[in-house]
Amino acid sequence: MVVDKVLNTILPGRAQREQKKASEHKLDMELTETFPTSDPIAATQPGSGVTGAEVKPSKLSPSQIAAGRK
Repeated sequence: MVVDKVLNTILPGRAQREQKKASEHKLDMELTETFPTSDPIAATQPGSGVTGAEVKPSKLSPSQIAAGRK
């Protein structure tokens, strides 16, 4: 809207503050909608889990050697 464009021109950093405010409001709404379930909210990024990336071990474990895995 015209008023927002004028205010963003006059006030330094207003556009960034408004964008952050909208983003935080969206996150708050998604948290409210999913509470108390354990479903992840849509605003979270995939692949940022607690366990991290899966890495192939450089050496076989004793149980893998015993099982004959290579």
